[in-house]
Amino acid sequence: MELVEPNYNENLYSLGCGIANWLGTKVECQRRIEVSANRLVLLLLDGFGWNIMSQALGEVKEARKIHSVFPSTTSTSLTTLFTARVPGDHGVLGYNTFVKRLGGIVNSLRYTHPSSNIRDSLSNGVPFESAFPKAKGYLSQVEKGTAAVLPQGIENTEFTRVVHGKVEETRTYFNIWDAGNSLTALMGKGYRFIYAYIPDVDTLAHKYGPYDPSTLEAAREIFMKFYYALKKRGDYTALITADHGLIETDKVVEVRGEQELMSLLELPPYGDSRALFLKSRFDMKVFLSQRYNLKVYAGEEIPPLLGGITDREYLPDFVAVPLDKASYIFDYREDGNYRKLKGHHGGLLKEEMEIPLVILNG
Repeated sequence: MELVEPNYNENLYSLGCGIANWLGTKVECQRRIEVSANRLVLLLLDGFGWNIMSQALGEVKEARKIHSVFPSTTSTSLTTLFTARVPGDHGVLGYNTFVKRLGGIVNSLRYTHPSSNIRDSLSNGVPFESAFPKAKGYLSQVEKGTAAVLPQGIENTEFTRVVHGKVEETRTYFNIWDAGNSLTALMGKGYRFIYAYIPDVDTLAHKYGPYDPSTLEAAREIFMKFYYALKKRGDYTALITADHGLIETDKVVEVRGEQELMSLLELPPYGDSRALFLKSRFDMKVFLSQRYNLKVYAGEEIPPLLGGITDREYLPDFVAVPLDKASYIFDYREDGNYRKLKGHHGGLLKEEMEIPLVILNG
């Protein structure tokens, strides 16, 4: 299968740069997607890749194809979008990320050890901004006129506080209808910029697979609900996009049980199930390519995947990306359900990398 490496001229990085520039914030960007609007809604549908959109809706005339970032996963994508920094700059590299300041691997979205159920368990010892000093979102520079619609429970997390940044008003919701009502209410108040995050497509695609009827039905209904609501608001330009797509995996490799592989690693693999970040003193490129269906990047092959590197501390020794639809699971929990998921992402197949950018009233 052909891998698609991210195009940082047309992806979430350049979109984030365009939004940051439109807001008048101070960011240093090499490229951007231009944003023109009086008032702006940014609607992010988690997991709503181009493949799912096409299967659920067919052609959407206002949609153009852009890329996610690498690794194509939520924590890295959202940090890129809201900091206008490439992954190799902000350092949030995957679902699980190595942080030297913390002495190991952490789950950045929940800011805790990967085995822990306790969200933000690390914050009392080391604040998120100390662990990820370049992950502060540009919305923190905007004093007025911003609002957000978020699922109840994530509005005050360390990740949200630092990466999304403070907004003037946040509304939380219980379900998709509540989210729609909250967004309508905020538009009624005339906020200049409103961000709304909807996780449902990703949740269903992980559990049932990206092409399961339940996933596609939800994707269609959610998109159309917001599409019609936003289309009729001529006073707002709306950007509808996603953080990544998903593939339906057909094989699971449980890395913890691969004894020869584990013996060569300094740390367990981090990154994501479809993007293995590895630290090792050995020549993993030869070893992995001979035993697994992986493309292995090493040395100066890695920075272009991450949009460039500003701090070598973030760099793994090797990055391994599946050439097929296998997932590589290292579950920190003894009774974890990670291996049971049918949909995965993080890698470089086009289904994971290609996402829509739908522009309404623009």
